[in-house]
Amino acid sequence: MRGAKPRDSDSRSPPLPFFSVILATRDRPALFAEALDSVLAQSFQDYEIVVVDDGSAPEHRVDYDAVLARAGERATLHRLVHRANGHGQSYSLNFGVSKASGTYIAILDDDDFWTDPGHLARAAAALEATPADLYMTNQRPYRQGVPVERPHWLGTLAPRLVAEGRKPLADGCFEVTLADLIPTEGFCHVNCLIVRRALWDSIGGMDEGIRWECDRDLYVRLIDHSTLPMLHHPAVTARHNIPDPAKTTNMTTALPMLLKRLHQLRALDKAALFGRHRMIREEARVERGYTLKKMSEELAGAGDWPAAAHYARAALGAAPTPGWLALTAWYETRSLASRLGLRR
Repeated sequence: MRGAKPRDSDSRSPPLPFFSVILATRDRPALFAEALDSVLAQSFQDYEIVVVDDGSAPEHRVDYDAVLARAGERATLHRLVHRANGHGQSYSLNFGVSKASGTYIAILDDDDFWTDPGHLARAAAALEATPADLYMTNQRPYRQGVPVERPHWLGTLAPRLVAEGRKPLADGCFEVTLADLIPTEGFCHVNCLIVRRALWDSIGGMDEGIRWECDRDLYVRLIDHSTLPMLHHPAVTARHNIPDPAKTTNMTTALPMLLKRLHQLRALDKAALFGRHRMIREEARVERGYTLKKMSEELAGAGDWPAAAHYARAALGAAPTPGWLALTAWYETRSLASRLGLRR
């Protein structure tokens, strides 16, 4: 199998790796060890590992150093200065990519791991056969060690394509389009996503202002801006550990729900305003209406009727239905009653 061709035409330069595997981590050396070991177990060897430590506490330094020693010279470690809330996944991954030299970028969360030692080999063969912007697989979610047996992410995509009469390429990949991906219920999680470095750079990487579902925002912008083929292989290549809500070491559990909704709205507003393709813009507007409705219902559940009515009105404009019109009127009535009560 050929490795990546160097971008530098100087023949004296060593060949650049085909893949750069980026791992961002913070205060979780034991979980990080599982993730790193799953990378080192890959049968394909033309890759580098870039590790970004997002300001872990000093007491974890020895453990991280011991784990990284397993990778030898293949891995480089970059330690960011400590901040109380960290720099965030988006900043850390962008920093890691800036230090990478591979033709393709692969990302692995530090609390998850790859389950298929042939993942990179299969991806490399597919990308050699069909130079593509994106290579996407699937993963299996686990909640507190128990597998969740329902389709996640792109789990419904391949069965739908087969039902439509589509046939995979010889390597098992489907060549997919935006029209194939938009109707799919989920999206491709970063653990299962391999991106051509040139495409990553063209969209500016991850949005560092988004701290929740930043991977969904990245996915939407990647498929919106891709100009080369996009490949989907239905293989399950990773295990995703759904964050324990009792813990705050993961961004999913650390942020309050309403703050998460604001991050969702930022991503959806960007897609609705700046999406290159009409399908992207229209889908973002539909999702924005749904998110506004969820915010309104959550605020009503908390008894904040004025705020619930405010977001209900916004949702009504984005996604009007008779049922939502009635609920908005009810929230408005409760809001008015609460304000009159405050004035007494």
